Amino acid sequence: MKLYFIRHGRTDANEQGRYAGSWDVELTEGGREELFRLKESGIYPSPCGKRLATSGMKRAEQTFGIIYGDVPHERIDAFREMRFGDFEGKTYYDLENDEDFRNWLDDETGEVFCRNGECRKLFMEQRIIPAVYALVADGRDTVTVCHGGTISAVMSGLFGYEGKSYLDYIPKSGRGYEITFDGGKAVSFTEI
Repeated sequence: MKLYFIRHGRTDANEQGRYAGSWDVELTEGGREELFRLKESGIYPSPCGKRLATSGMKRAEQTFGIIYGDVPHERIDAFREMRFGDFEGKTYYDLENDEDFRNWLDDETGEVFCRNGECRKLFMEQRIIPAVYALVADGRDTVTVCHGGTISAVMSGLFGYEGKSYLDYIPKSGRGYEITFDGGKAVSFTEI
């Protein structure tokens, strides 16, 4: 079976370097245009016979609509972006002197929480990976449009860091991964 995770198109927050986890932002016009170009290039999996889903957030819904049109799909809240708490809507430069931000940013264990938000480890282990294995248990090939941090958590949780960091797995906007499972285990992936 295969799972496909596609990152939403570009937003103002992406372009400005702002943390946008639970901040429900929309695509930019340039982000929309880029998605139309990618769709025309044929990179996206066909929806035929697949379970279709988004995180339910505006940017994911808008991306799904551009790629697949107005077709029925599920909203899986577990695949929402990490909650950045007090860091939402701010840039690195807004926060660079904030001690809590520095501790979170420098944390290699993933156990430091964003102030009033989530930590990377629990985001991955308690929210994202269980949701992935629920899809695997369902057994249907599934396309999910979601978020960069969500996709990075999926990839890190399934494939580890083998020469990569958590951030290395974040795909460009409108891109993602096709993950192949055999016997309930992730065995390979290719970039979309």
